[in-house]
Amino acid sequence: MRSASRVHKGAPNREPEGHYGAEGSQRRAVGYVRVSTDMQATEGMSLEAQQSAIEGYCALHGIKLVKICKDVISGGKDVRPGLQEALRTLQTSADVLIVLKFDRLSRSIKHFCELYETYFKDGTKELVAIRESIRLDSSLGRALVGILLVFAQMEREATGERTKEAINHIRKSGYHFGKVPFGKRTIPAPDHPRMKILVDDDAELAVISQMKEWAKEGVGITEIANRLNAKGVKPPQSERWTNSLIYNLRLRLRHITPRAHNERPYTDEEIRERILELRANGHSARQIASILNEQGWIPLKGRLFTERNVQGLLRSSDAAKLLSPRRYLEMMLTRMERAHEKECPGEPFEKPPLPTLAKMLEEVGYKTPRGHEHWWPAQVAQVMEGRFDSYYLSIAPRSPMARRSHLDESSHCEA
Repeated sequence: MRSASRVHKGAPNREPEGHYGAEGSQRRAVGYVRVSTDMQATEGMSLEAQQSAIEGYCALHGIKLVKICKDVISGGKDVRPGLQEALRTLQTSADVLIVLKFDRLSRSIKHFCELYETYFKDGTKELVAIRESIRLDSSLGRALVGILLVFAQMEREATGERTKEAINHIRKSGYHFGKVPFGKRTIPAPDHPRMKILVDDDAELAVISQMKEWAKEGVGITEIANRLNAKGVKPPQSERWTNSLIYNLRLRLRHITPRAHNERPYTDEEIRERILELRANGHSARQIASILNEQGWIPLKGRLFTERNVQGLLRSSDAAKLLSPRRYLEMMLTRMERAHEKECPGEPFEKPPLPTLAKMLEEVGYKTPRGHEHWWPAQVAQVMEGRFDSYYLSIAPRSPMARRSHLDESSHCEA
């Protein structure tokens, strides 16, 4: 690795005030280092080597290093604990984010562009990559970074393809690769000791037989889980036996058949939409389940909605993808009004002005009927009047029965 004194010199005539504020105050930096699990000690890219380079760079340029955040994860993943911590630190207590190379920050062009637009575009925060010595405050610098990331993304995808091919070759050759299923264990292959093969695990097979016997006796899944936990039987890849773990295991062993999906005249998205509306009206998950069952909505599996599956649907539902702009704004206004009533009882609620509502639509990604990202206040006013309802209904078609039931249920619920 090149020493810190030889990197990121920038233009020959550039003065050193670039790392100081307007009044000459010392700038503060957060460092970010990352490795994939298979490159921890190769290519001079270990966590320690990256950290040492960042510390040397800060010492050379008079920057105060407030924190170094670390990840051992693929750069193709957008959500990384260390990166999230580094970005939080950048926003609250640092001016500069320093990495050894741009591909340490991301190997995805889309993700890198999102980071740049969110944190660095306005120029208040700076991103420094020590090895590349490229500044992002010019169009040329941003273009060069784009070229570098193209090759980084290509390398990541090529590595994934090679890994997939290698795994397929191992499995086609009769060897095992991956998680070991419950009831089996791995041993070195007789003809190739570096490879593994599966053999029966007598202790785990005895547990499977016991589960099968209990099921024949009519013991439920919850009781089976309780008995196994009481006996101290170690479950596969978990700390305790749970209902879902036992169900999936019995499903894999073909002791049971999967539950059939219910036939419904509406989609799962339409149910999610209804759940979001009820939630905006202040109903709890238990109340939502009761209302859905009362109104004849049917879950994908099972006979009735429960508090648990409503909670699961709420966690995985994105209102901006399910609701039209008008219904999204109505839901948000309902939430805001309820919050206002709780905080300031007796005081009238004032709706946010149209520019604020326009900003809300832009932030969650709604596009205007003409396909533009920017919303004008006049367009928001037309949305709230229902002028564009037919357009948004046409690009997100719903079944006729779902439309009728939605209208009926809305009036019933409000009544």
